[in-house]
Amino acid sequence: MTPATRAAPRPADLELRYPVGQCNSQGDRMRQGLAFALGYLRNPRRVGAIAPASKALAQAILHEVLRAEPQVLIEVGAGTGAITRALLPALGRVGRFMVIERDPGFAQLLRRSFPDLEVLNHCATRLDALDIDLHAPVTLVSSLPLLSMTREEARGCIDAMVALIETRPGSRLIQYTYASPHLRPFRDIPVGWRWRRAASIWANLPPATVWTLEQASHPSLVHNAVH
Repeated sequence: MTPATRAAPRPADLELRYPVGQCNSQGDRMRQGLAFALGYLRNPRRVGAIAPASKALAQAILHEVLRAEPQVLIEVGAGTGAITRALLPALGRVGRFMVIERDPGFAQLLRRSFPDLEVLNHCATRLDALDIDLHAPVTLVSSLPLLSMTREEARGCIDAMVALIETRPGSRLIQYTYASPHLRPFRDIPVGWRWRRAASIWANLPPATVWTLEQASHPSLVHNAVH
């Protein structure tokens, strides 16, 4: 296992490009920041951070998503859409992009910001109810603050996410955390699966680590895989 490293420079074609009208004006960013702050004040445990994900973190997640080309891309706990916006360049490589957000206010903001995306005001524990082909590989991007949620809430979300990817060969879960770069998002994982530390992002408030849960034989598994 090698030490966590900063996210490597990305190819030019992976640089974030914000489509016109997709929540990219100064006014939209201010509304996004205000919505995030209000959401944090309402329930800090469910938001988990003190600021939206940075561009550096969003770029690292996009790069990790594009290591493979899933048929279905699902973002869980999208919040105000900082990661959602970063994932837009992946639209041309996936058959379906679904965004799931539990908070009604955040879900409404997401629908206004991304009118062409499939935004569902659902809890992550309802992933089993999604109408998805049982044979379609899924990349699940989670912004859920698992380490700051109550144990019961976190367990329900974890069980649902693992059940979704475990039954679909070639699927993965990408989860970022704000804890120690050596602390995995959760430990109870299926036999034959591994956590891979994809990147540590120091230019984020607070610093973040991107993890990928995937089968040990997954093509994107590299030498820095950890158990």
